[in-house]
Amino acid sequence: MQALAEEDDRFGYDRHATNRALSIANGVTVIILGFALGSFLQALPERNTADVQEVVKGLDRLIGLMTKELVELPHIQQHPESFIVEIVGILIGYTLLKHAHEDSREYDAAFNRIEQFYTVSQRRRGWIRCGVLVVLGTVVILVTHGLLLAYGHGMGDGIAAGIAQTSIATGVWCYVYGGLYATRTDLFLYNFRALRQVNVYELGKSESDARREMRLGEKRLCDLSSSLTNFTVAIGVLGALGLYFLPTFRSPYFWLPLVVMIGIALCMRWFVIRYARRRYEPDFD
Repeated sequence: MQALAEEDDRFGYDRHATNRALSIANGVTVIILGFALGSFLQALPERNTADVQEVVKGLDRLIGLMTKELVELPHIQQHPESFIVEIVGILIGYTLLKHAHEDSREYDAAFNRIEQFYTVSQRRRGWIRCGVLVVLGTVVILVTHGLLLAYGHGMGDGIAAGIAQTSIATGVWCYVYGGLYATRTDLFLYNFRALRQVNVYELGKSESDARREMRLGEKRLCDLSSSLTNFTVAIGVLGALGLYFLPTFRSPYFWLPLVVMIGIALCMRWFVIRYARRRYEPDFD
């Protein structure tokens, strides 16, 4: 972790942002590893016992409570043990992500604006680390899939899929952590995101008219960005669930719609933030 002088780390921001990057990366990775472990278990004989079915029903009730009965899991599974592991992985990853989200909301509400305190060299080091992690993650994914294509013909489908998904989990961890670690030094991005927790009627009430109009404009763009992101990701989640649970459309690439929609959401968010920076705070650094 990049060392910052105690007097320069405003409100413990660097520690908070680094922990947030770790929590989000770990949460996403745990979900993918759950599916990888489920794939490995498919290589074992199926044991569809009464006890296993009770566990499946219990998970269904739990998810029903968590989602207010919006999601209902199918009780009959081709390989229920793999299904159980996958659902447990989703629940653990979801818990990590939810905790990171709640912690970010609390921090953003407490400190909704932080002026830039990172030096140019500190920001550069963050992006260098990001680049190294992206290269490392890409190498792991490509090398693993290359080896599977060359030497994996004798493996069972479950083993090969598990190895491939494990490599993807490793790569995704590198991408997510590296990206969030680097962008933590962009305090305009943090301030823009933190505006979600600010009451619009209290925003800038003790500041000049020009300053208040600037903050209100940023707040409107922040709300727009948040709405677009939530809508786009929701479509991706529905698509992934459809490809996973619907027998007609079931595919091992069920995660692809979610990845595509997250990519689209990130692009739209980038354009909105870029516009906000240029329009309202072009000199923020």
